[in-house]
Amino acid sequence: MKTEDRENSLNDFIAGARSAIPIFIGYFTTSVAFGILALSSGLTPFEAVLFSMTNLTGAAQFMAINLISSGAVIGEIVVSVFLMNLRYFIMSASLARKLGLKNNIDKAVISFGVTDEVFSVASLKSGAVSDSFMYGLQLTAWTGWAAGTLAGVTMGSFLPRTLQDAMSGALFALFAALLVPEIKKGYRALFLSVSAGMLNTMLYYIWHISAGWSIVISMLAVTAAGAALFRNEEGSVEQGVEEAG
Repeated sequence: MKTEDRENSLNDFIAGARSAIPIFIGYFTTSVAFGILALSSGLTPFEAVLFSMTNLTGAAQFMAINLISSGAVIGEIVVSVFLMNLRYFIMSASLARKLGLKNNIDKAVISFGVTDEVFSVASLKSGAVSDSFMYGLQLTAWTGWAAGTLAGVTMGSFLPRTLQDAMSGALFALFAALLVPEIKKGYRALFLSVSAGMLNTMLYYIWHISAGWSIVISMLAVTAAGAALFRNEEGSVEQGVEEAG
């Protein structure tokens, strides 16, 4: 690599890292709560930190430890997390077109670090997005999540049990923070979320299906119903956009 290319790569890496500072702050504070909750759910400090280091999945990690604490089996947890993270396939495919990566190692590493916030920053960045920019962006975001979890398990080792249990409210706050902005955009998110909640409640409390599988069934059923109900509406929107263009 030429000296000029090295300098450009370093500058792009630094620019990516700077762009991720707000993400770092948000991830760190959220993952502190995750670390404390992970301990109260029965995970060891090592398992909690390893979980965050190998699964940069945010809300899905909170859901996973909630399932662990409820006694769900591993199959329920894996399928539930997989379904919640399906959106990352679409995000990665979209970024792959913008990045134009040719090295399979770069593709694998960068796809691992794709999150909602990382995707937003990279997709909204004007001009070309280099692999060095993505590495700086994702490494900083990943460090925030892993470091926050480490801080959480450290705090959890000496916090009273009652205070650890009180941190479970962070789980509901996180999902509310994800859901409310979508509800403001239209009625569909509200309809789907309420429908999924009602179905999950009936499956768990009336038909006594385990927590993990009730979530999986609710996800699949409501997603399928939503796709069928709003398919024509989505087509109309896309047609309108094409006509406007």
